[in-house]
Amino acid sequence: MTLMVVGLPEGEEPERLRSRIQSNPHFRVVSHAAEPAIALAHAHAHARILLPDITVLSAPGTLGAGALGVFRAVRALDPPTGVVLRTTAATADRAPAALTALAADGDVHIVADADGLMRSLRTIGLAQGSCDPDDLP
Repeated sequence: MTLMVVGLPEGEEPERLRSRIQSNPHFRVVSHAAEPAIALAHAHAHARILLPDITVLSAPGTLGAGALGVFRAVRALDPPTGVVLRTTAATADRAPAALTALAADGDVHIVADADGLMRSLRTIGLAQGSCDPDDLP
């Protein structure tokens, strides 16, 4: 499965996240954008070439208008990508109602830790039939 990571500035954190995600042979990060506007451009460019299966959207505080725009854009693609919203434990319960309602559908997950991220990626992958559950760590 291909992933786009959004919302992390360049540096060690996105590299640690990329490494953690790609430790699983089923997941490959194909795009990274620190700014929502750049992420939207990537999403549209990838839609023409290689649509990401999942977007990992980092929003440690409240979900701002730019991040919400990325969320809407990737969910509007055909087919829509799954979304994992990475937040902190302190703000996980403050996700917008629109997101928590979509999370019930299974293609949108709100997580606050690295283990939750990997569980969410696996869940979305299994739902899309792109993962072999016997080969998942």
